[in-house]
Amino acid sequence: MRRDHRMRSQVQAPNNGRLRFQIMMVVVLLVSLLVGSMPAKAADNEADPSVQEAFGQLQAGKRLKGERTYVTPEQPTVYLTFDDGPSKLTNQVLDILDKEDVKATFFVLGEQAKAHPAELKRIVKDGHAIGNHTYNHVYKELYSDFQTFWNQIQRSEDVISNIVGIRPQLVRAPGGTATNFDAYYFYLMEQAGYIMEDWNVDSGDSKRANVPVNEIWQTVKASPLDHEINILFHDGTGHESSVQVLPQVISYYKKLGYAFATLTDQVKPKQFAITKPKWSRNMNLKQFQSMIDQTQQYAVAHPSPSDLLKQAEEKRLAQKLEAEAEEKAKAKMEEEAEAARILAKQAALPLQVHVLGGNTFTIEPSIYKLHANQIELPLRYLIEKMGGKVAWQADTKTANAHYGIYDMDYDLVNRSISLFTLGKQTATYSLADMNMQDNQIIVPLRKTIVSLGGRITNAVMDPDYREVSMALSPLHFFKENNRILKNSLFAMAG
Repeated sequence: MRRDHRMRSQVQAPNNGRLRFQIMMVVVLLVSLLVGSMPAKAADNEADPSVQEAFGQLQAGKRLKGERTYVTPEQPTVYLTFDDGPSKLTNQVLDILDKEDVKATFFVLGEQAKAHPAELKRIVKDGHAIGNHTYNHVYKELYSDFQTFWNQIQRSEDVISNIVGIRPQLVRAPGGTATNFDAYYFYLMEQAGYIMEDWNVDSGDSKRANVPVNEIWQTVKASPLDHEINILFHDGTGHESSVQVLPQVISYYKKLGYAFATLTDQVKPKQFAITKPKWSRNMNLKQFQSMIDQTQQYAVAHPSPSDLLKQAEEKRLAQKLEAEAEEKAKAKMEEEAEAARILAKQAALPLQVHVLGGNTFTIEPSIYKLHANQIELPLRYLIEKMGGKVAWQADTKTANAHYGIYDMDYDLVNRSISLFTLGKQTATYSLADMNMQDNQIIVPLRKTIVSLGGRITNAVMDPDYREVSMALSPLHFFKENNRILKNSLFAMAG
């Protein structure tokens, strides 16, 4: 017996050693796998820096609002809204609205829309607006975490879309956003393109079951007036009093001068301020990143009516501008071609100048040019052709044109002209019409003649002939001897 025991001990000893080695290898493998998975887990928790920044601000309770523009109606306006339907009461509400010629907004529940598709279709057919009020209105589910709220919005939206082909952009949180929404809820819904709608007048028709008609009426009547009133009613089962009081409420606001309209994305929404939520929930960065991805993907796949209209308008405007640009470019090319043709033809035309009571001379086309509907030519050429003199001061870039009793000082640096008559300054012109070309002062013919006391009496600018007639002042004194010249250009002027 002892021999057998020793033999079993000798056999078991190696087996125990092998087992310990195998266990040790398994431990090493598990540790390696654990260590190897750590970078991957860290990577999973990484988020875009902008997402991290938004998460930090939202976590601190700060609401991040996107930039939107709204349109304020000129006339005071009431937006009647009905929650929790459609139901069997909805048709009665629609009958009253039709009789009063009033449009309203219905925030419908997905499960109610599924149960009452005919009423939902009539709401749309009658020209009213549809909003999303989640699927089942169960607070504990909706406000336990945003993912559940989001899933209900999507589920309700799918039901509505399948029945009437509409995906509502307007959303009303059951019970309103106060104490139910936090900064995360608001931000993520806005990222998806939804518009959250609360109210600024509560009819009080849902304070308890079977609220009396008179109590609802007194609540509405006591509510403050505003330029835009978003009033909360209910058309769900058990709200017969809401239906009964509705005509009285409509009449009340009509007598006050209010118009009625549906809510749209152009109407600035009434939203409650963020208060401490009464629901216990947490949001970590990984969950937030996941919800950002979901909401932004939704926004891309489902642009709002305003976004679609804006895109269509931008496309139409771009096409219009492109067509106009092409038309303008074509017209400009044709004009330039025609102008070039005319200029090429007219470039060789001389200008005949007739001075009333004086001589006639010809200005060759190489000397003058037509620019901006006026004849331009060198100052020296014009003055000397008429018998005057021009003196140029290179150091000051000034020139003096002397003609008869007139002197004109041209200052190119300051672009000014000073006019003197018999040595007495009579006028100064700033930003004067002159420029320097090929070391010559270029001036307009008409303005220069007028400054010298003359006038243009006639001008012919035909495609095949050019002629200018002018009359100068009746007196002409030479500065040198100050005597009247009988043959002066001024002598015969009328």
